[in-house]
Amino acid sequence: MVTPSTSITPLILEKLGEGEKRSLSLVVSIRKSLGQSAFLKGDLSAVVNSALRKLIASKQVIEVDGVYSLAREEAGAK
Repeated sequence: MVTPSTSITPLILEKLGEGEKRSLSLVVSIRKSLGQSAFLKGDLSAVVNSALRKLIASKQVIEVDGVYSLAREEAGAK
């Protein structure tokens, strides 16, 4: 089942690839990227925050003092 938070996950990762961002900055940049897209209605900030929580749990994203960024890959990870 595809939920709104999983459908915008690639977009969040793309935006974080441009640099670290706060939640509100992510919401604004994602809203601009989506434009007038009808697939996502309602509270976008709740959807973004839900997706961020899932990305943090999967260790793809880190959060420090309200600033989100992509997790670094360990150079020597096996």
